[in-house]
Amino acid sequence: AEVAGLLDVSSAAVQQQGAAVEAEAAGGLPAPFDVIVSSHVACASLLAGGGSGDVQAYAELAACVPAFVDWYRAEDTGAWAVQVLHALVGNVRKTAERADDWAAQEAARKGLQGKAKEAAGEKKLENAGNLLMSLFAAANRPQGDPAKRLGTLRVVNELFRIYFKLNTLRNCKYLIRVVEAKKFVRFESFHPGDRVTYKFFVGRLAVFDENFTEAEAHLQYAFDKCTARARKNRRLILKYLVPVKILVGKLPSSEVLARHQLEGMYAAVAQAVRSGSVRGFETAVQERMEEYVRAGTFLLIEKLRMAVYRRLLKKVQRIHAELKPERGAQLPLKYFVKALGWQGHATDMDEVECIVANMIYRGLVKGYVSHTSGVVVLSKKEPFPALKSTMLDDPE
Repeated sequence: AEVAGLLDVSSAAVQQQGAAVEAEAAGGLPAPFDVIVSSHVACASLLAGGGSGDVQAYAELAACVPAFVDWYRAEDTGAWAVQVLHALVGNVRKTAERADDWAAQEAARKGLQGKAKEAAGEKKLENAGNLLMSLFAAANRPQGDPAKRLGTLRVVNELFRIYFKLNTLRNCKYLIRVVEAKKFVRFESFHPGDRVTYKFFVGRLAVFDENFTEAEAHLQYAFDKCTARARKNRRLILKYLVPVKILVGKLPSSEVLARHQLEGMYAAVAQAVRSGSVRGFETAVQERMEEYVRAGTFLLIEKLRMAVYRRLLKKVQRIHAELKPERGAQLPLKYFVKALGWQGHATDMDEVECIVANMIYRGLVKGYVSHTSGVVVLSKKEPFPALKSTMLDDPE
């Protein structure tokens, strides 16, 4: 634990008293920790100065990783080594991000464009991913100390952060297969915070894969297990969980959205899905588009458009069935054209036929479109199935 404290590169004490800490390390720590602590102290001092020092700080830190890998593989040091591993992987990832951020700022300052701008960004984060994979391999040795394998999930989570930042999500698949393998450490043995973080990222990956049922399960686990004191983290989880729940037909209450300060982000969207308001949905998406893009939920929100059309079609059908109960299952599509027009969506019969046919294909509506008659003939049994049983994702 004392060594782990010396590895806190963001610590003011380490940054300000670097020389004294380094001297203490050189005189009182066994190899390889004399080198490891010395590298961290140099890194902390460079980070305190900022600027181009961020790049050199990463180089100092990266240089000590091979020595730590060899030590972690060879020594039966017990649980305390996990704390050092956790400190190291966090430092490597964060310092690499700072180095890349500085390189990007310099490229922008110099007005570099295209390949020149790309070459100027040294992609330290990509290198950090390789270093963390070597640390993961060292920690995940079945024949090694079982206590040290408990450090693996934190490394996986840091790798997830790197892959999401670099948009190389395909690299996450291998890590998930390892964690979910029968020979891996029992999931419930890991620290609760690491389990929550892992489920959060796996849930987001399921969203990208358009597996919304699986995404809901993972994100719900993350939310349920996240401590109530971590309000910021719970709100972050809900940013993804709420639209996923809407997609599977579970609309959030206004109380839940208000409690987590998400009314502005999702209240109007949820109300549009609930009422079938195409106008309300379009307004909400336009007003919050930048926020959805930043959060990575824009495409998820866009998939709700079909749910809004479905709700509006259902309302039109109910009115038609009340006026003409003997032909309630045969809805003239011209009425849907008018309803969309009232909602500010000018359209024609051809587009409406495509919209309805798409809903039928996805299982949102049961029935068929009669082009010659200009009607949609709805199933007499459950013409509008529950959303959770439908296909809101795009067809192959």
